[in-house]
Amino acid sequence: MISLDIVGLREGNHPFTIQSTAQDIPHLPEEYTRLITVEGVLQKHGRRYTIDATASGIAHFVCARSLEEFDEEISAELSLSYVVDPALAAEQAGKVQEMDEEVIRGIREEDKRIDITEDVRQVLAVAIPLRHVAPAYRDVPLEELHPALAPKPRGNDNEPVDDRWDALKNLKRT
Repeated sequence: MISLDIVGLREGNHPFTIQSTAQDIPHLPEEYTRLITVEGVLQKHGRRYTIDATASGIAHFVCARSLEEFDEEISAELSLSYVVDPALAAEQAGKVQEMDEEVIRGIREEDKRIDITEDVRQVLAVAIPLRHVAPAYRDVPLEELHPALAPKPRGNDNEPVDDRWDALKNLKRT
């Protein structure tokens, strides 16, 4: 669980760094196997809390070009706003997974912590690249790695054309 204490927090900026194992974040994609780090600033202004942070972790992939296994650091920005509003908090209860970063979230006056676990999970899940290519092969053309996939040179225009297919030219769509 990744959460920030807000009890007795004074006005202003409060830098934080939180580390959690990938297993402690429910439904985090299986590519993340090590520590997840969330580093940023919690700002308090009256009844409003703003979190600007970067979530990062090491993901384990299999290269789509070479089938080699490799690890890569994945990071994603996170920006959340909260306001102490019991009515809004009651209305949003149980809908954390449906809310995106732009939504101002309500918290109750008696809340002692702000839980950002689900938000961290979402931004890290979206940050995983669709194609998993090891850094050593990113700038190498695919044909150079696998010559069998290179396009075959076209034959001479002087070569005789296979006339078995000429009858198909006469077919017309109706």
